[in-house]
Order: sequence, then C-alpha cells, then structure tokens
Amino acid sequence: MKVLIAYTTRYGTTEKVVGLAKRLFEDRGHNVEVRRVEDDPSPAGYDLVILGAPVYRDGPHWNLMEWVERHKGELEDVPKAFFLVAMHLAGSVFMGKLHGGIAYAQPLVDAFEVPPFYGTLIGGEIDPEKLSDEDRRKMRRFYAVLGEKLEKKSLFSEKDVDAFVRRTLLYYDWFGKHFKRGEVEKAKNFDFMEKVRELERTLG
Repeated sequence: MKVLIAYTTRYGTTEKVVGLAKRLFEDRGHNVEVRRVEDDPSPAGYDLVILGAPVYRDGPHWNLMEWVERHKGELEDVPKAFFLVAMHLAGSVFMGKLHGGIAYAQPLVDAFEVPPFYGTLIGGEIDPEKLSDEDRRKMRRFYAVLGEKLEKKSLFSEKDVDAFVRRTLLYYDWFGKHFKRGEVEKAKNFDFMEKVRELERTLG
C-alpha cells in the first residue's frame, strides 16, 4: 500500500511521531512518503493519507487545515486517518461545554464530506524554554485554567504511536478502504461486533 503522511509541526514532537509511524508502516511492508504540508504535496495517487498536526488554539494547527482546504477535492477521493499531538488528552466539560481530548479534532472531521475513518490523540511534549514568548504566555494561561503550573513534561509514548499504526491498518482493512467518495456506502452496514466475534473465533 502507498501511504502519504502529511503533517505540520511546531516544536518537533509531531515530527517525532511521524518518524516513528513511518518506520512502523514500513516494517509492515508499506511504501511511505512523508511530506510537510508547507511544501503543498498532492494527496492524489495514494491508497491512504495520514494527517498529523499538533493541537493549537483548541484545534489542529492551521497549517494542516489550510492544506486540507486547498486539497479537499483530492482528499475526498482517498481514505484518511489522523493523529493530533496534544497535552490535554482526557478532555473535560467546562461551563457545560466539551473541551480538550478528541474534541480538538472536530474541525478536521467536519472539513470533509467523507470523514477520516480513524483518528486519535497522541501525547505531546512541552518545554517552556523552547516556546516563543507568545506561546509561553498562552500556555501559562491554559495551565492556569487546569489549576496547574506550566513546566517541562512529556506525555509521548512509542506504544501509542504503535497502537495508532496497528489500528489504522486494521480498520483500513475492515472498512476504511471504502471511506472515499463513491464508495463509503459499502461500509455503511459494517458490523463491528460481528467482526469482534469473528476475531474471537479465530483466536480460539
């Protein structure tokens, strides 16, 4: 399978995830091309497109979203999965509204007629010394809202990247390959629990 990983990064953690994901896809026999969205790669001609970005201002980084907008037509014709790198993985309800967690991905999901078939959050890393002055001020406010102090920390886990690659390939095989314009109806009647029972029978 020919895979494109299209990503943007701000302080390098997303790039770390991309590098590991590329190796894990290749270890499973797939041909992977990695491109920064700032270089404006075309998503045409791939079997699978992986979108990757850090969370910034409560959503995927704008560089990724702008690339998606430029290539939306082509992206509707190829199955897509995504990961976002974040420091607020669990999410919460604040003043009656959902914040953080997978809610960060809503703008990316809503950008498509045929949405990504799978996506997840992967823990990020933060070092206040590496942040721009503006980002440091914003992150201090963010952590103050959480009742925490801005300090160096890492939530990154190679196991989470491995899980993302494994599940992406599994779900691609089950139903994701049909998540493209003109074929998504083929996945409409997919029975997840029947697939689970089938796996149970296979595993004994």
